[in-house]
Amino acid sequence: MSAPITIPASTVTAILLTAAALFLGPILLLILLGIRRKLSALPLILGFLSFFVAQPLTRIPLLSILSLQEGFQQFASAHFVLYSLLIGGLTAGLFEESARLAGALLLKRKHSWKDAVSFGLGHGLCEVFLISGMAQINNLIFVFLINHPAMCEAAGISAELLTTAAQQLAAATPWTFGLSVLERVFAVIYHIFATVLIFWGVRRRRKAAAWAGAVLCHTLFNALASLVSAGWGILAAEFAIGVMAAMTLPAMRRLKKGFAEQASWPSTVQPSGQ
Repeated sequence: MSAPITIPASTVTAILLTAAALFLGPILLLILLGIRRKLSALPLILGFLSFFVAQPLTRIPLLSILSLQEGFQQFASAHFVLYSLLIGGLTAGLFEESARLAGALLLKRKHSWKDAVSFGLGHGLCEVFLISGMAQINNLIFVFLINHPAMCEAAGISAELLTTAAQQLAAATPWTFGLSVLERVFAVIYHIFATVLIFWGVRRRRKAAAWAGAVLCHTLFNALASLVSAGWGILAAEFAIGVMAAMTLPAMRRLKKGFAEQASWPSTVQPSGQ
């Protein structure tokens, strides 16, 4: 009988710190921005909902169903570059940017710079909580089950799955968890940029062009990260994501000028004599 796999204490600590950063960090940020009146509540909430509808409610379940199909599996393994562009990039762009545009249209007259940033922050932080944060919670659960294997049967977890999880966690280095936090920072910056672009398009009556641009940027952002990671490793991928996120900053500064130059909706004309 093989010896049980143990998870280093440093890895467990890294998971705990990463989970804390992914949950407590955004909460503290929201509190700080709320106190300083830098957020709009309704756009923030709709931003959260837009990601939830676009990913956990629609795209992720659809891809889960497709992944069970043999033809889809063969396509993914035989055409990795095309798979990264179409599935990893384009579908994410189509679902998320369409949800972003729908949210912007639902907001009617709330299309200010603060509204756009709030929406983008809500969209990005929802991904942090539901995808990245829950992944670390999942890791902590597996760490607990690895140390208490008798509970796996009660939880309905097979020995094979537990062994696979134990091997992956044992092989992980603590710094890789810290990189996941950095990656989320870059992703949130992108989400704010994409939202600002969509809101700018709605304000300027160019929503179709802005939506198409956001979809293209989203496709490139996701696909490039996946391809670089597969070809050169996670450090190179994080560098590429960081460069792309940095490139959105001057673009956002230029778009911000458009928010100041033109009001989203014409002001109400007051009757004479009032």
